[in-house]
Amino acid sequence: MKRFSWAVSRAIVLIVLTLCATWFMRSCARMPGEAAEAAAEPAVELAKRVVDGISRRLQFRPEVRIDQVTVLSAEMPVLELAAVRREFAHEYLWEEQWLGSTKRLHLRGTFAVKAGVDLHEKFYLEIDSHDLRVKAEFAEPRVLGVELLAYRVEEEEGLWNRLSAVEREQAVNALLVSARAAAARDGKLTADARRMLEAQISAAVIGAGGLWRPEVVEPKN
Repeated sequence: MKRFSWAVSRAIVLIVLTLCATWFMRSCARMPGEAAEAAAEPAVELAKRVVDGISRRLQFRPEVRIDQVTVLSAEMPVLELAAVRREFAHEYLWEEQWLGSTKRLHLRGTFAVKAGVDLHEKFYLEIDSHDLRVKAEFAEPRVLGVELLAYRVEEEEGLWNRLSAVEREQAVNALLVSARAAAARDGKLTADARRMLEAQISAAVIGAGGLWRPEVVEPKN
């Protein structure tokens, strides 16, 4: 009987030790995950506040990633985000010669140009859960549209080389094409668009209590 009681007692002790070891191992396995979740909570709350601030300023909600994992999906009611709008003047000279007779159209137009980013190309925020630093990743700004607001034209007809309505229409179209090309070459416009976007995003980040980390852009040669 004593041997039997001793064997039962030892079995019970072994079972208890096994259960304790199992519980301890499972607890240790959960601890890193739970610690990671606890560390990420401030970053998630920051992400919500930043997105609300950007939504008020830019009228769309960007995707947000924490440590490269998406936690908030984008909501984009528009396809493009215009950051700056400028008006500029542009001139174009259209002419044609025939048998020594020249006809000309000198056009001077006023245009409105918009520059910004295509939201479908790339636009998201990256938050570091350790120091709550935020950076924005978006496509390089470009000219989104050029609109002709008004124009005036000076005509010069040749002696036997007269201007037609079709040629006048072609000259106006050529003016618009030339203005679009000029706007696309204006690096200051896209640089201003980048600065404006970063200013709006940084204001939302700082207002939400985060640390702003602007993207370093290498100058173009």
